[in-house]
Amino acid sequence: MATITASLVNELRQKTGVGMMQCKKALTETDGDLDKAVELLRKQGAAVAAKRADKAAKEGRIYLIETAEKAAAFELSCETEPVSNNDDFVALAALAVKAVETQAIASVEDLKAATVDGKKINDVLQDVLVKIQENIDFRKFAEIKKSANSVFGVYSHMKGKIGVITELAYEGSADEAALKAAAKDIAMQAAAFAPVALNDAAVPAETIEKEREIARAQIEAQAQATGKATKPEFVERQLEGRVAKVLKEIVLEDQEFFMSEKNPKKLNVKDYLQEVVAKQLGLSSLKVVNFIRFERGN
Repeated sequence: MATITASLVNELRQKTGVGMMQCKKALTETDGDLDKAVELLRKQGAAVAAKRADKAAKEGRIYLIETAEKAAAFELSCETEPVSNNDDFVALAALAVKAVETQAIASVEDLKAATVDGKKINDVLQDVLVKIQENIDFRKFAEIKKSANSVFGVYSHMKGKIGVITELAYEGSADEAALKAAAKDIAMQAAAFAPVALNDAAVPAETIEKEREIARAQIEAQAQATGKATKPEFVERQLEGRVAKVLKEIVLEDQEFFMSEKNPKKLNVKDYLQEVVAKQLGLSSLKVVNFIRFERGN
């Protein structure tokens, strides 16, 4: 059996950041083979993740990336707020940001498999798991590829608790800074009012059906309380009205634009962009065509 020297233990510790006793144990189990010890500790990192998978990872950060060709968002989650400020957590996130900026990433799996500066992100993740001993993982990823005559708005709320990216498409010519400011305003709207879809057509059918069921139950409860039966045709009319009201709350372009000083007429987002911002900027058209909204822990 190989002699496990203090210098070898220290070298492994420098490579992995793991405590001295854990490094010594790994080297003992691998007969002093440094590379195998690193691999073992990484495997133990995976074991840490599996062991703590039932622990709620509701902290972390939403990271937003914008380049000339795309905008993207991902969540790196952890169990406790202090870990999200840990140097190793921050370095892992920075590596992931660089991967998104420089490579074609389409999913969480792609992100973990990416190699940046000679380091595979998933390997670095395993190292961090071993060192921190918390449930840490990349939870979700989304990307918007930039179209011609469009701008991105990027907004991070409460140190990455919520992250929003919007894409506005325009016809005409306008100052890019003014366009991006408008796009950021809409991103702030989405952060505050949590839309689930861009427009009515994008609302999932199951969401509409669920709202219809809720509205029907409310109408039936009201009829029972008053002792007055409602004619079926009136029920349907009430259902449509109540669902339409809900859609105005959950559809981004139908929500009332929230900055009252800019929107004294209380226009919805769609009309505000077209009737106010487009006219101010001399554009023939301005509309939201895409958005991403991530909220930490959801």
